[in-house]
Amino acid sequence: MNISIDHSILQCPATKQDIFPADNDILDRVNNQLTNAEKFTAGLVNESKTIFYPIKQNILFLHQQYCIPLTNDSIGKTQMAFDKERIFNYYNEIKYISFEGKQIYEDADKWVDFRDFVLPYTQHGFSNVRKYIQPKGKYFADIASGPVAFKEYVHLADGYECRICIDISVNALLEAQYNLQQENQPGIFICADMLALPLKENVCDAVVCHHALFHVQKNLQQTAMNEMHRIAKPTTNIAIVYDWFYHSRFMNIALGPVQLYRIARHYAGKLYARLFGKNKLYFYSHSRKWFIKNNPGNQIKFYSWRSINKYFSSIYLHKKLRGKKLLHYIWNKEEQKPELMGRIGEYAVIVITK
Repeated sequence: MNISIDHSILQCPATKQDIFPADNDILDRVNNQLTNAEKFTAGLVNESKTIFYPIKQNILFLHQQYCIPLTNDSIGKTQMAFDKERIFNYYNEIKYISFEGKQIYEDADKWVDFRDFVLPYTQHGFSNVRKYIQPKGKYFADIASGPVAFKEYVHLADGYECRICIDISVNALLEAQYNLQQENQPGIFICADMLALPLKENVCDAVVCHHALFHVQKNLQQTAMNEMHRIAKPTTNIAIVYDWFYHSRFMNIALGPVQLYRIARHYAGKLYARLFGKNKLYFYSHSRKWFIKNNPGNQIKFYSWRSINKYFSSIYLHKKLRGKKLLHYIWNKEEQKPELMGRIGEYAVIVITK
């Protein structure tokens, strides 16, 4: 369910100016620039009327790749760095499949164990962020929202008046529209870069980011974190789900040579992507010490989101080999000692208080 947009919460990602609905004169100027292309019927323009941002299919295109300069000296589309471009291409090309009535990434089974006896644990993890954000508010910002793939993700915003989905993928935002409509959840859908969020300071009552920050170039993750902090209201929590990968002591010990293989393959994949220009996912995981040092907020804490990964569950969790009992032991440890398991496990919820 889409809602009418309060443009006062938005800003031009390039100039940081206010943005407003484009009038007919601006639309005519833009459409006259287009050749053999579908004409725009709606859009946004910055205060100085130098940059136009299209609106199509109820998506606000506030990403630099889609902006249209209105003057010769205004900022337009630029060439992306390779590591950034391959992420942009990957998520704009990936396809979707249906799961429990929701559209999810077709490669979800690489990371998620969908076996019936493991699924309750997995779904509990999907809901974990809810513990660390305010129970209600006006704007729930879902940064790098993707399709809002699982019902548990959708219900994280229960109690909020509006979910703001921000993602680089137009297809993901279209799927997010579908998934939210199934639950009658109101949303605003924005195609934008998490390094230049098109929202003003102090507007969001909750800011969440699932499995995206580690796909940002390592030297720019600080910028993305600062942007999430900027748009949050004072005293609000920002909840970031992060993969520790080779920083996870639990997985390093439990997986042993498998983990060494994963790490070697990871670095080989980086080299392969660069040599052959492949749109493989970029990944870089900072350590907990890095987050503590670069925390933009007043406080930072780490909690367990899910302490095991798909490799662990594939090796150790089998019904006939008491896998269910082992899983419940791990699950109980996460509930009893969420901060410990958030430090040593695979996935953490990093909670930054503004």
